[in-house]
Amino acid sequence: MDPKEKEDLLTNIAPYIENMEFFKELLENSKDIEDLRNKLNELIEKEVEITKRTDIKIILDKINNLTHSSID
Repeated sequence: MDPKEKEDLLTNIAPYIENMEFFKELLENSKDIEDLRNKLNELIEKEVEITKRTDIKIILDKINNLTHSSID
């Protein structure tokens, strides 16, 4: 994932989540937006902590909204 795309995602999503470091780490370890989406979908199945599950749901929702709005 290129630095501009990471920055855009951080800017658009970070204000809505509790654990920004968790999100930054996911961004750093994802090769593209689809890889990030796949990782988040895997994590949501395993995660038991409510705060982290909520963050994952918010991130997924925001990514879907951002990618759909950029297509329109």
